[in-house]
Amino acid sequence: MVNIDKQHRILELPEVITGALAFVIVLWECFVAGFTAVEAERTMFMQGSHLLLCGVVWFNTLAVIFHFITELRHHNSPGRFLWLQLLTGLVASFVFSGGIFGFLTEKSLRASLLLSFLLGTYSFINIRALFKESQKAGKKATHSRWSPAVVFFTTMLTMVMLSTLILLTPGACMVPISFTDAFFTCASAISITGLTSVDVGNTFTPLGKLVVLFNIQIGAIGVMTFSYFVLLLVGKKLAVRDRLAISSLLDQQGVNIIPTLIKTVIIITFTVEAIGASLLYVLWKGVPGVPQDLLWFRAFFHAISAFCNAGITLFTDNMAEACVKHDKLVQGVMMMLTLAGTLGFGVYLECYTRLRNKLQGKKNAVRWSTHTWLVVRATGIVMIVGTIGLLLLSLLEPSRHATSVDFNLWESLWNTIGRSAGFNLTAISDYGPVYQLFLCALMFIGGNPAGTGGGVYAPLFIICILEVIRVLRGQHDLELHKRRIARNTIERAMATVVLSTFWIACCTMVLMLMEPAIAQSSNGTIKLLFIEVSAFTTTGYSLIDPATLSVGSKFFLCANMLFGRVGMFTFMLIFIKQKEPSPIRYPETRLPLS
Repeated sequence: MVNIDKQHRILELPEVITGALAFVIVLWECFVAGFTAVEAERTMFMQGSHLLLCGVVWFNTLAVIFHFITELRHHNSPGRFLWLQLLTGLVASFVFSGGIFGFLTEKSLRASLLLSFLLGTYSFINIRALFKESQKAGKKATHSRWSPAVVFFTTMLTMVMLSTLILLTPGACMVPISFTDAFFTCASAISITGLTSVDVGNTFTPLGKLVVLFNIQIGAIGVMTFSYFVLLLVGKKLAVRDRLAISSLLDQQGVNIIPTLIKTVIIITFTVEAIGASLLYVLWKGVPGVPQDLLWFRAFFHAISAFCNAGITLFTDNMAEACVKHDKLVQGVMMMLTLAGTLGFGVYLECYTRLRNKLQGKKNAVRWSTHTWLVVRATGIVMIVGTIGLLLLSLLEPSRHATSVDFNLWESLWNTIGRSAGFNLTAISDYGPVYQLFLCALMFIGGNPAGTGGGVYAPLFIICILEVIRVLRGQHDLELHKRRIARNTIERAMATVVLSTFWIACCTMVLMLMEPAIAQSSNGTIKLLFIEVSAFTTTGYSLIDPATLSVGSKFFLCANMLFGRVGMFTFMLIFIKQKEPSPIRYPETRLPLS
């Protein structure tokens, strides 16, 4: 048997992804510059796309350097192909640095396109080599080498690029749109975030809106989940490898329940969205201010956006539009859809299983699973604490927001439920800084595992708090629902919170460097922290208009949205390989901590 891993160490995932992405951007730049765009549009377009290409090339070069160093550490002689990749990447990075610092000439621009095209070609050569070797070895090496998270992230990135190209076509836009704004919109939709730099309702044609809606739907349930559902419909059985992939993506244990779980995801999603769309259609029928043309599409768009916790609307002022701002029935439907999406498909699966057993005369387990038990309680605690906290701050903290107590209570509940969706009834910037920071904390907590919400997840956050209490009390185990929580679950929860906090802090400082005017303005740090938390937790709330940000900041937030959708802990595992447990354990020692 051929050792695929040994013979194809040249194939590294970051190199493949960034190289292929560079290839697509180069082709698109050449097409736009040569065939479709006038000079003014070409200049504006090249600023956004070429800055993205620069970041992609730099990331590709860093990945090649890391690969090169890894080969040397393992006392392997880097192959000629790796040397060629390294030299090409270094030269390309040097050429691109000229563009960043303002001395990029026409010749160097062409050289950067050529070098980027070569890097993309290297990636396709690597993919082709892996495919050929996997055929010789009699097995699919890509499945054994790439984790489900890697496939998910790669699929999202590919869909963002393809959708961006579609949105840039004349049939998708009613007004000209830059590459940066198109990419930002697609990244926000596929990551179900809700931050938008353009008015979706007035910028895109029905085709463009359909592309955005498709990205929202696929981003919520996942391309892999939908693909496996189609296979199940035609009678195909899932291999164990595929079941493991879905179980990893949906945070569920056990491969036997995966086919049922996939069907539950699709059926629940489409059923709830259809019910929500029907209710919205009835409530909006004949309402002044709500466009009646294609009303069914508008109803479906908002129902899908709410259930998927995307936060993207076709109204110019989001849900603060005059025609819907005071419509409690519409807002109630939107809140129920949002809450239904955040509960998580694992909870729905257990409810479905227990209901089926009851109808078939089978006995159900007396106790609900610890997962469902914790999700319900964590969601209830966050809703109660969040609503009361936001209400008190809205009443006690001085701010520009002045409304009745009844509306403040309703909006506090709305913002708490929408902490992972991003629909807003009023401008969050009108509230005081403490209110904004408290809402930041709610966004950070987010929804639940295997749901459409973002954040670090409420059950995970609760576990971290209970673990701290356990340590303070000196108890040996963390016990919930008369069960002892596994140590690796606690460690993963703590690692996720720590990594996410560290990431948000670092990215906020980067945004402060990239947006000095905002950082030096009144409450500038809170504004940038807020939008960073919103992007990373895939929420959509913002204190500043994303359209006012620089091109670099928009792409930086795009990366945060995609990373946040994958999950910080899972994202880190893409680049860090877990080692096998060592049979050797050294003697324990204690260190002074205070």
